[in-house]
Amino acid sequence: MKNIFIIIILTFYPLASLFAQDKYEIFRKEMFLIEKQENEYRKVIWGENDSSQDYKDSVYKKHQVLVKEKVEFAKNTIRENRDDERFLKVLDIYVRNFLSLDEFEAELKMFSFQVQKTEACQRYFEFIKYARINTPGKQCIDFEMKGHDGKTIKFSDVYKKHKLVLIDFWASWCGACRATMPSIKKMYEVYHEKGVEVVSVSLDDNKEAWEKAYKEENIPWIDGSNLLGWKDPVTLWYAIRGIPHKVLVDQHGIIIDSGFYQLGSLEQKIDEYLHSHKN
Repeated sequence: MKNIFIIIILTFYPLASLFAQDKYEIFRKEMFLIEKQENEYRKVIWGENDSSQDYKDSVYKKHQVLVKEKVEFAKNTIRENRDDERFLKVLDIYVRNFLSLDEFEAELKMFSFQVQKTEACQRYFEFIKYARINTPGKQCIDFEMKGHDGKTIKFSDVYKKHKLVLIDFWASWCGACRATMPSIKKMYEVYHEKGVEVVSVSLDDNKEAWEKAYKEENIPWIDGSNLLGWKDPVTLWYAIRGIPHKVLVDQHGIIIDSGFYQLGSLEQKIDEYLHSHKN
């Protein structure tokens, strides 16, 4: 009888194992295949190749369809796994960029109570809270950091002395951040004498790397860091998801605008402000 029981277990174990496959790992494998196809499309659309424009346009249409399918796949998988904390990451990576803050919050609240209590989920709720106050017309949050001379730099001490201050969040390891430095320098050369200051906040956690990059970029404006990397509270206070990230504030600490991803958009906003605040 004992032998028969063992045989039954061995017979049904592979089937039970199949049903018990980790849903998150299954999702990752399927998403890997989708993203592999997406990368192939990207190579045709944006890579260096001899493909005709018509062919690129046709591939672009396929790419757009695939992106929508990818998002829907992620959404459907999340709906089926609201009690698994790991699917918070799926929401963040694959769906969040297509949601408003209210929609993102609503999605989080659809997770189980146990998941909502996790540290990861609470961080998202905290982000939403700060994202809502980091909008034009709102008072910016004051912060402190250390300069290269070791002295404390208090942001409110800076913006009170200038008409406008641009906060530039960057890091030595951020290629995109350093690529924007020349354009900030050009803006600084034109507008500094008109009352515009720049305060760079480095999210480095390595002092040598930060100092080296600072010297290489030859930054002429205020630059500081707490050398805490992404653990610096300022990343939460300013609802930063990625760098470079820029925020423009006036002499009262009121947020004028943020982002400035399009070439010339920063200068346009500065001109508009200075023109409307001549006195």
